[in-house]
Amino acid sequence: MKRIASLALSLALLLGCLPTAMAVEDGPSPWAEEEVSRAVEVGLVPQSLQEDWQQPMTRGEFAMMVIRYLAVTYGRTDEQLVNDYMTYCPDRNDEFWGEEDFGDGLTWWQRFSDEKSGSCFTDLPTGEQRGYIQAAYHMGLVNGKGDGTLYDPEGTITRQEAACLLARVYQKLDPEDHRIALYSGYTDYSEMAIWAIDSIASVVGLDIMGSTSTSALTFDPLGTYSREQAAVTFLRLYKDAPVSATKGNVINLEEAAYQQELWEVFHKGDPGTNIPEFQADTPWGTVLAIRHRNMMHFSEELLVIYRDGRVQVLSAAKIGSDWSVNDSQDTFSYTVDGVQYQLDLTTRQVTPRSGS
Repeated sequence: MKRIASLALSLALLLGCLPTAMAVEDGPSPWAEEEVSRAVEVGLVPQSLQEDWQQPMTRGEFAMMVIRYLAVTYGRTDEQLVNDYMTYCPDRNDEFWGEEDFGDGLTWWQRFSDEKSGSCFTDLPTGEQRGYIQAAYHMGLVNGKGDGTLYDPEGTITRQEAACLLARVYQKLDPEDHRIALYSGYTDYSEMAIWAIDSIASVVGLDIMGSTSTSALTFDPLGTYSREQAAVTFLRLYKDAPVSATKGNVINLEEAAYQQELWEVFHKGDPGTNIPEFQADTPWGTVLAIRHRNMMHFSEELLVIYRDGRVQVLSAAKIGSDWSVNDSQDTFSYTVDGVQYQLDLTTRQVTPRSGS
C-alpha cells in the first residue's frame, strides 16, 4: 500500500511539474530572451506568434511580421498601415490606386482579408493571415512559388527567403545600397539562390543577419528561421538600422513615394553621373531637367515628381531650355524643340503656347 501511495505521489509531482517545464521549453532561448521581450513590448510580434519561440516560422507568419514591422515603424495599426500605404504609395506594379472605390464599400484591409473579394494566390487561408499575405503581395514584399499562383502559407520559410523579405521591407524606408561582397567570405555562397544573393548581401551588410557558425562564415540559405530569430531581427531593424523609428528619421508615409522617386532619379547609374541643369521645388512637387551620364550612355529628361509620388515626364529625350516657375509656384514654363509650353502644376495639364 505504501508503494502505491509513494508511486501516486511521485506521479502527481511529475505531472505537476510538466506545465512549468513545457513553459520553459516554449519560451525564447537564453540568448534571445531580452530582445524577444523587447520586441513584444514594442509591438513587433503579433499576439498569435507570441509562443513556441523556437519553432520554425512559416511563410504566412513571416508575412504577418513584415506588415507589423512597417505598422509599428509608421506608428499605425496593421489595418491603418495597409489602408494608408495603398492610398499614398504605388503597388508592386508601380500603379497608384489611392482611395479607389470598387463599389464594394470595403477598405483596402477589408478587401484583402475578405475571401469573397478574390485573391492573388489560390492557396490562401481564410483566417487572419489572408489579409497580411495579400497586403504584403500588393505592396511588393512577398512573391508566390512556382508559377506564382501558390504562396504556400504553411510552408517553412528558409533563411534566404527571410532575407529577401527583410531586404524588401527595409527598402521601403531606405533605398540606399547596403550590400557587401559575399563570395569572398561565405563558404556556402554557391548554395545561395541567384534571386536571393542581393538580398542576403543587404541584410548581412545591415548586420541584421549573419553567419550561423562561429568557426566559419556560413549563411545556411536553406535553413529554417525561428520565431525568436525573426523577433530579434525585426527589433534590430526597428532600433539599429540606418533609418529607423528609434532614430526618428523615417519619412512620413504620405511623402514616402515622393522621396523614393526623387532618390531614384538622382541615383541612376554611378554616383556623380546625374547632373541637374534645373531644379525647382514647389508645394506641388519637384521640377527637374537632368542629364544622365553613365559610361558611354548619355540621356536626359525633363520631368516632374509630384508630392504624391507620381511622375510626369514632359520630355524623355531632351531637357529643353527657358525653364521657369512663376511666383505663385503653380505654373512651370519651358521650351523644347522651339515650342514653348506651360504646365499647370495643380491640374498637371500641359499647354503649348507658341512655336518658332
